[in-house]
Amino acid sequence: VIAEKKKMIDGKAVNKGDIVIGIGSSGPHSNGFSLIRKLFSRSELKGRFGKVLLTPTIIYVKPILKLMEKVKIKSIAHITGGGFYDNIPRVVPDDLSVLIYKELWDVPKIFNIIQKRAGISDRDMYRTFNMGIGMVIVVGKSDVKKTHTALEKFKLKSWTIGEIIKGSGEVLI
Repeated sequence: VIAEKKKMIDGKAVNKGDIVIGIGSSGPHSNGFSLIRKLFSRSELKGRFGKVLLTPTIIYVKPILKLMEKVKIKSIAHITGGGFYDNIPRVVPDDLSVLIYKELWDVPKIFNIIQKRAGISDRDMYRTFNMGIGMVIVVGKSDVKKTHTALEKFKLKSWTIGEIIKGSGEVLI
């Protein structure tokens, strides 16, 4: 795939004070399913938990391409295996960190059920699962409202979930 260099989203334009926006997921997006299979019986997966756990992954391509026409996306990370801690640092300069405020969105109840059944820490949950955030994008403060409005047109939930701070390339939750 060939992209114009000026349109590439490589994270180099990220600055201290930029804003992190989380885009809602449709569920675990196939992350952590080795654990999920151990925690939920077949009948549970066919029954009350199946719809939530087995909902297909949202494909974000069209909304993101449209969003790029309206705002400058400085960085973008799909929250896949490795969750917040492993995916987001890859797209932020080494001298900056990402501060995530987990109380700014409602984590879907299924993740609380998984955590209780597995008996694992918050850190492990945010390293394994997307916690209801399937993708994060970094934009300048002046583009936050336009970003939320554009995503809403695609029926995607989004929240301002964090900010870029001075640091050493890590995610702080």
